[in-house]
Amino acid sequence: MTVPSYTEDLTDIATGDEAAGWVELTGTDQDSEVYNAQGSPVYEDDEFPYIQGLYAVIQTCTKSTAIGSLAYNAGGITVPTDGAVFVWQNFSSPFAMGTYAQGGYRLVLGSGLGDFDVWYVGGSDKDNNPYGGFVSHVVNPTVTRDTWAGTHTGTINYVASAVYVITGPGKGSPHQCDVMRYGRGSAIFEHGEAADYATIAGFAAINDNQSNRWGLIQVTPGGFLWKGQMQLGSASNPVDFRDSNFTVFIQWTPKVTANFNTINIVNASSNVEMTGFQFICLDPAGTASKGRWITTNDATVALVNGSFIDMGTFVFDSNTTLDIVTFKRCGQATQAGAAFDACIFDNSDAAVSLVADSLADIADCVFTSDGSNHAVDLGTISTTQAINWNNYLSGYATSDGSTGNEAIKVSVDVDKVLTINVGAGYDTPFIYNTGAGTVTVVAGAVSVTVTAKTTLGVVIENVRVILRASDGTGPFPFDETVTIVNSGTTATVTHTAHGVATGDKMQFLGASLAANNGTFLLTVTDVDTYTYTMLSTPGSSPTGTIKATFVALSGLTNGSGIITTSRVYTSDQPIEGHARKNTTAPFYVTAPLIDTIDSADGFAATAVMILD
Repeated sequence: MTVPSYTEDLTDIATGDEAAGWVELTGTDQDSEVYNAQGSPVYEDDEFPYIQGLYAVIQTCTKSTAIGSLAYNAGGITVPTDGAVFVWQNFSSPFAMGTYAQGGYRLVLGSGLGDFDVWYVGGSDKDNNPYGGFVSHVVNPTVTRDTWAGTHTGTINYVASAVYVITGPGKGSPHQCDVMRYGRGSAIFEHGEAADYATIAGFAAINDNQSNRWGLIQVTPGGFLWKGQMQLGSASNPVDFRDSNFTVFIQWTPKVTANFNTINIVNASSNVEMTGFQFICLDPAGTASKGRWITTNDATVALVNGSFIDMGTFVFDSNTTLDIVTFKRCGQATQAGAAFDACIFDNSDAAVSLVADSLADIADCVFTSDGSNHAVDLGTISTTQAINWNNYLSGYATSDGSTGNEAIKVSVDVDKVLTINVGAGYDTPFIYNTGAGTVTVVAGAVSVTVTAKTTLGVVIENVRVILRASDGTGPFPFDETVTIVNSGTTATVTHTAHGVATGDKMQFLGASLAANNGTFLLTVTDVDTYTYTMLSTPGSSPTGTIKATFVALSGLTNGSGIITTSRVYTSDQPIEGHARKNTTAPFYVTAPLIDTIDSADGFAATAVMILD
């Protein structure tokens, strides 16, 4: 990549440096308030404040309980979806203007000087007041207006700054309007390289340049003030964004769409790393857009030791990892393959804190309910399976039901069984099952994990691992004789006092039909019977001396070289097995695995693989 690039997508309407073209509105609104009750526009006055360029357009406001306006012909602009019109406004005597509820600051969009819509955007009790200073206010024209004059046709020919003055100052020109712009309001981060990564401070430095003053991400006491879309990467260029120890305050924006304030990850080649960060919505009750996160493209994202406070929704993706991240009073998060480790979901204001697709990637997290909230929603379960729960709970229901406060919401299809194995020391979740299937919660589960690595310590994916009971001293079957009856692809096994559960696996050897031999996932029907599904239809039932042995772990290692599962072991279980990769290059010598699963601590081993 190259040095970071910081750009935006706003288009100028007027800069405030003009020597002509500004006028007062002429209309009277629905509250019988006229918009030309103060002075005429004054240009290029170097005695009054400005925020951008060289000048601001100013106006005397000596009349009390009256409105002043400064309008410019925008020429028929179209505001993008979720975008806004941006106007810098200031009233130098803030104690003399109306409150927000009274429409102290107003933005006006209209088809004519007497035909316009009005939105209240600030006042003496908001923004920088009561001390004053320029504020970049924003309006989306699809948002409900506060008042209007005449008949606005919908074509935006005029944009105006207006102020409602309660007590007119006796001198000076306290109403100042500077640069007006419109657009989606995207702060666009691109590129970045070693020792010069894209950062929040980097964008703010460009934003705050007097020639720019975009009003997107600006320096403020204690951190940065942000509104609009924070776009990390673009369709054309990825970003390498790496920043730490920063605080971003989300600006109060009452007259925009809900999606206006958005963090958007774009370009799958982007890299985004945030450490020690905070995003804080300043007015969650009053703003129209609390701030959300979307992952448009599956870039590499690492969020570490940070907080999102009073924000909206979050949608992550499979290349996102979150470690020690807090979501406090936020909306719903969607996992979409992301990995959560030691994260906190505290009093989410949504019906579900986290829509989950893989509990295996949600570990050591803490979920606290607001009294009417599910911790996770597992969606629809359409196959019999076992999953692990290794998280903590507070404030959730203490029985299964449909109150809306059970920790796990799920819909298990009819005739299917979901087994939830609760890890030792973790809180047991209660369930709201909206389906016709069965959910079984098993507490006290321990993990069984194998990691495959080369002799140099490099992890290996797609290594086939199997761990079986090695003798008859453990709690599960070893080399026990069973009988099997086949019907289609379903094998029904009679296995007296088998002691296994739905979601466990068993290895069968010695059957006369090849389709019955191998390792299979079980569905338990009673204490002496279970079934499994074969890969083909043998057409008859097997004979011979058929032996069944419990399988603690079976499958392929993932991209991190790991395969893991969990369940309850009532006593220690001796095991033997191996790790093997001999079907696709590179090939490795089979590594034997012989040990014992501890009923209290589980089992973890590294299979060191030697190239074959």
